[in-house]
Amino acid sequence: MQRYGEFILKYPRLIIFGLIAVAMLAVYPAMNIRTDFNLEGFYPDDDEVIRDYERLENEFGRDDNSILLGFQTDSLFSEGVIADLIELTGKLKSIAHIDNVFSIIEAQKIEQLNDQLTFSPYINTDDLSENSWPDIKASLTDNPLFTGLLINKEGTATAIIITIDDEENTYTNRNEIIRSIDEILAEYEGNYQFHKSGIPYYRNQYVNMLNSEIVMYIAISSILIILLLWYLYRTIWGVLFPMIIVWTTLLFTVALMQLTGGYLEIMSSTIAPILLCVGVADAIHMISKYDDAREKGLVKSKSIIEMLNTLGNATLLTSVTTAIGFASLISSTVMPMKKFGLYTAVGVILAYLITILFLPAALRLSKKKRVIDEKSGSFYPFINKWLTKLAALNRMHYKKVLIGGAALTLIFFYGMQTLDVNGRIFDDLKDDTRIMQDSRFFAETIAPQFPMEFIIDTGEPELALTYSVLHKLEQLEEKLIAYPEIHRATGMHTLIKEVHRVMSDEGIFELPQSDQAIAQYALLLEINDFDELYNFVDFDYRTLRVTAFTEDAGSKRINEIRSEIDFQLAEIFELEEVIVTGTTILSADLTNKIVYSLAWSILLALTAITLIMVGLFKNIKLVIIALVPNLVPLIMVGGIMGFLNVDIKPSTAVIFTIALGIAVDDSIHYLARFRIEYMRRKAMMPAITATTVKTGRAIILTSLILIAGFGTLITSAFTSTAMMGILVCTTIFSALIADLFMLPSLFYWLKPKLPIVDSPR
Repeated sequence: MQRYGEFILKYPRLIIFGLIAVAMLAVYPAMNIRTDFNLEGFYPDDDEVIRDYERLENEFGRDDNSILLGFQTDSLFSEGVIADLIELTGKLKSIAHIDNVFSIIEAQKIEQLNDQLTFSPYINTDDLSENSWPDIKASLTDNPLFTGLLINKEGTATAIIITIDDEENTYTNRNEIIRSIDEILAEYEGNYQFHKSGIPYYRNQYVNMLNSEIVMYIAISSILIILLLWYLYRTIWGVLFPMIIVWTTLLFTVALMQLTGGYLEIMSSTIAPILLCVGVADAIHMISKYDDAREKGLVKSKSIIEMLNTLGNATLLTSVTTAIGFASLISSTVMPMKKFGLYTAVGVILAYLITILFLPAALRLSKKKRVIDEKSGSFYPFINKWLTKLAALNRMHYKKVLIGGAALTLIFFYGMQTLDVNGRIFDDLKDDTRIMQDSRFFAETIAPQFPMEFIIDTGEPELALTYSVLHKLEQLEEKLIAYPEIHRATGMHTLIKEVHRVMSDEGIFELPQSDQAIAQYALLLEINDFDELYNFVDFDYRTLRVTAFTEDAGSKRINEIRSEIDFQLAEIFELEEVIVTGTTILSADLTNKIVYSLAWSILLALTAITLIMVGLFKNIKLVIIALVPNLVPLIMVGGIMGFLNVDIKPSTAVIFTIALGIAVDDSIHYLARFRIEYMRRKAMMPAITATTVKTGRAIILTSLILIAGFGTLITSAFTSTAMMGILVCTTIFSALIADLFMLPSLFYWLKPKLPIVDSPR
């Protein structure tokens, strides 16, 4: 660091201008970063779950390409409402990127005429006065193909299904579609209260809310950090230097994401607040050391050299260990988690590089003696006085401190035992958001909108048109709707039963027991171009599809249902191959993958950090001293989640990685400073006291900054983001307590023996 510091002192303007030039080049790619939310993007291409979903997509089409509009009125079947519905449907069909619009206006009634099937609309749109509304209502609500899809059983609520063209189902196009829908609906808002749902709608609204929150929280966090820095330093440079570092770090990280094909999605959106807070910490530690050197009377150039010699390597080590914590997520099979870990780790290293380049050069060019205004404010004297007392407390009562810390840790460890893995599709949204209100409308009034798909491969063409196979679909439906979370299940058997009711004299809704009759019904549907036929069966009548609609019951319950159904499927379909897939399955499976891959990643990170500690300190007692304060915050945050009944899910699981990164950072700063003080003072007790006072001050300042930055997340409309804010702030506080109380007390208890060498110059 000595030669590097001398180079910085010689060419400070070159360093500053170089950073400005690179920053200007980074602006364009950063401004063009795209945003998306795609469940398939969470999986590697060769994942079995994705292969199953792609089979559904290839044979029957996607189950996540429809936006639903719904409204409720007691006068649904009246000329005025139906006229509005006809007009509305026509306008929706004119929207770009739309493949089809389906409502009760397009619903076809299956009838018999001279032993032939005929299809005609339920509603005569040419002359509405000719319609018998009570009869139409009774017919539609009695049709199992439409009840729970287009209309509720009471006939008071209806849905319009807007299907997006598969080739144009992108985030940008969906935004355009939603804007067009809103413009059209605005003309009818005075008469109807519309509700929107469907996975494409949810994805885009989620991302849009996320984007607005990212910008808002960067702004709010920046303002709070600026105010706190001003209170602490009372100089413009004390505010400007750290903020330039973190803003430049964010700019470079986002630009790098864009240049390497990355984009913003659910997990990567949290990179900004993490880097914003973590980046400030490096600057504060180094500024604190620089001011200490200036306070001792060193000239500016020597103060900068001492800052680099003392903290350059220590800050590098904290950055590397923090980066390792995030980089361990690269081992995950979940692609956004892998990218989140990679880009956050890169961002942490960028924050270090920018700090080590910009800060010495900026300090060299500044005309202020110290960054902090030593003539104003009482915070520093108060902190120094308090830390001096704390150092004495630890020295005299270290056993009590450790016993109390161990007792608290055990209590929180007990709380961890109640943690459960469970995530819902709408887990992240508060109940009062429009998305949640609309989702409840469909779930309570028409039917839930989360599909669980079953693909049944009979193994031979035409075999799907047999009573034995379709009867098995009936049995599957009975098993499915027996679950209170599943409200509706339809398949080829439903369609054939409806045709048989029309064609038979008895008019009973049941399967014909003749394979010939079933084949004839399918032929009649085919020659009459009844397109809905191929929603349930493939073209050679070998593979069948059954679609069930479930509540947002949570990944734990969905996986329980799936396990039970797998057992039942094996009993029902002994000869057929059955695949269970769909968006609901993708979401539930993803929760488990994220959580368990995260557990493995944390284990890898702890192993890597332990090896680094062993290589650095070469003293097993120091390694224990270093690791214990880093594990305590993890246990505490897990215990708090357990006591508060907060489930482990994709949005909360990442908190453990953040907790590990933050805890390691402060511990290494403390230990690095202790080594230096020990070499200078040649004794442990005065070295610990000096370290607690000097490094403790910087640790407290960085903790306040982190709490201010992450604390803004508590106001989020996303419950997971708000919970992240609460839990991360709790983690930061627990890490601070562990570093200031337990870490020095461990020194007094274990009394590690260190070699005494000449102190660094």
